[in-house]
Amino acid sequence: MKASNHVFSAPLQQLINEHVSLRADMDIFYEMTEEIECESGPIVVQLFAELYNLVSDFTIKLKAHSTREEEGLFPFMNRRLGKNDTTIEEMEEEHEKAEQHLEDFLTEAAQAGSNLDEEYAQFISVFAVQAYATLTQHFAKEEKVLFPLAEKILSRNEMEELEKLVQVG
Repeated sequence: MKASNHVFSAPLQQLINEHVSLRADMDIFYEMTEEIECESGPIVVQLFAELYNLVSDFTIKLKAHSTREEEGLFPFMNRRLGKNDTTIEEMEEEHEKAEQHLEDFLTEAAQAGSNLDEEYAQFISVFAVQAYATLTQHFAKEEKVLFPLAEKILSRNEMEELEKLVQVG
């Protein structure tokens, strides 16, 4: 899904590029959840082990991305939008919801440990699917609404400061 034909400033474009990379990872783990759902027998537990590694790695990447938004973009926008606007609050809630799905997945998997069976692997995989759905909608909303709004309301100085804050170290 393309944000638009709009050309974004460097820090916003970086966040969009991160979405592209995160979406690619999400597509891979989503396909694996579908395989887990359709398969049966010992292969399910093997696939789940792969899924666990993918989701673990993805969670780290997502947290880094979310932090750049929450500590960089969101505070700038909140100052511009005013007290009665809930845009940023909604974005933060969506971050929390997606992160909670991923955390639930990782926690349940860790608790199951070597006792994980086919049925439980399929059950736990649903958390990854929920994270996928939440993030797919969230990224689209950021790209269609939040980033164009940021482009309009943030000053050149704020964009320069934001660029320093979102640079990947």
